[in-house]
Amino acid sequence: MAEREATLGQLIDTLITSEQATERFYMGLVELFLHEPIAAEVWWDMAAGEASHIWLVEKAREAVMAAGLWDEPVDAALLDQARRLASFSPERLWARIQNLEDAYQAAHEVEGMEFDALLEPIMIDVFPGDIRNRLARSQLDSHQDPLKRLKTTEWRRSIEARIPEEVTMAISKEKIK
Repeated sequence: MAEREATLGQLIDTLITSEQATERFYMGLVELFLHEPIAAEVWWDMAAGEASHIWLVEKAREAVMAAGLWDEPVDAALLDQARRLASFSPERLWARIQNLEDAYQAAHEVEGMEFDALLEPIMIDVFPGDIRNRLARSQLDSHQDPLKRLKTTEWRRSIEARIPEEVTMAISKEKIK
């Protein structure tokens, strides 16, 4: 039986799943750093940015469906890359975080994976020239700005993560898998 080709609809649905996981990651960081108002606010803003990305991708979904492009083929490698990104585990990242510097580095890692490895190629290759593309690029380019409020490396290292019970339980469940 022939393997079914990758479609634009599959890619969009996978992107939404990925953005939701990233939003969940940042909401977990809010919990880890509630005791530090600047950090909690930064993580909240990053989560809000992910919610905005979800909205943008959902709008792209609506446009693609309305244009009858849902079943249009896309590069299978791009869909595979999207699936790898969507399968990332916030719990595994949370388990590595001891202080705000660890969280800061994890955020850069997540954003790098998300933008460089996936969203930029999709914006360039799948939606070239589209006004939504330019709007999305503008949104993504400014998305990491809140991280600038996290001061110096030394300060970030001095802020310990406080792992609430619900995050500890989520990490434990992930380790059991």
